[in-house]
Amino acid sequence: MELTLVILYIFVFIALSLGVVLYFYLRKRKKINYLLKKINNLYNINEDDYQGKMKLLEEVRNEVSKLSEKNKNDTTYKNILYLTENIIKELQFAKRFKINRNEFLGNVAHELRTPIFAIQLSLETLLGGAINDSSVNINFLNKALKHTKRLIELSDDLVTISRLETEMKLSKRYIKINELISEVVNSLSIVAQKKSLNLDFVSEIKDSLQVFCDAEAIKQVMVNLIDNAIKYTNEGGKIIVKTTKEGNNVFVTISDTGVGIPEESLPRIFERFYRVDKDRSREIGGSGLGLSIVKHILELHDSKISVESKLGEGTTFRFNLPV
Repeated sequence: MELTLVILYIFVFIALSLGVVLYFYLRKRKKINYLLKKINNLYNINEDDYQGKMKLLEEVRNEVSKLSEKNKNDTTYKNILYLTENIIKELQFAKRFKINRNEFLGNVAHELRTPIFAIQLSLETLLGGAINDSSVNINFLNKALKHTKRLIELSDDLVTISRLETEMKLSKRYIKINELISEVVNSLSIVAQKKSLNLDFVSEIKDSLQVFCDAEAIKQVMVNLIDNAIKYTNEGGKIIVKTTKEGNNVFVTISDTGVGIPEESLPRIFERFYRVDKDRSREIGGSGLGLSIVKHILELHDSKISVESKLGEGTTFRFNLPV
């Protein structure tokens, strides 16, 4: 009899223990399902309702934070909190991307409108009778040609930056960096001479030293940076391209004695279509995408570009490539 009672008590104890465990498990499960259901409600909110989605996620984050604080040894709530934080970050990123995309499209439309309008005006003037006037017809044709070239340059740069932003694959191999830079400097020396600029290449590394990179991509970086230096350096100025070795990297420096960049503009010069002096930039040409392309190419090489500049004294760009 006594043995039977003991067994009965043990059975009751086990049953109660299992009941308590089951109760707390179901209670926890209910809370988890409730939180996950709230997160799932994001799909029921209008795609463009950013504030509505953020409000719902903030509510979930606050609730999970409290539960996580109460149950410090329980990783379930921490995992839900981690999930919620990631969704918030992705939502914020999506909003920034949408703003940047709209801004980019607006800038493209604006940049295209100027040369198209200039070409249209030149052609209408010619068709209106100026084509028979030998004193002005060549002038209007040259204007149309100039803006046509600008359109081609802009479209080429738009294709390039689109490929870069979708992380195009590079064809990396070991190349002699001095040889590549010499080629670019020689090709642009004629342009520099037209403005009476001294364009020099100074190397502190052996000509045989090789770096690991995509030759064509780095050539475009050099062309964009040197071409910029030529455009923004006044007649009689100097441009010096220099290579040095530090550790396992070759550093390339492009310095000029040009007009310089205002300090407040330095953090923004690598943005697409950002122009320090809009009127002068459009006057001397360029798509407004050159430095953005440079930044993207170097990022694909795990490299960073730095810039130092003083108004009226000049600008220096510097980047590295692995040996």
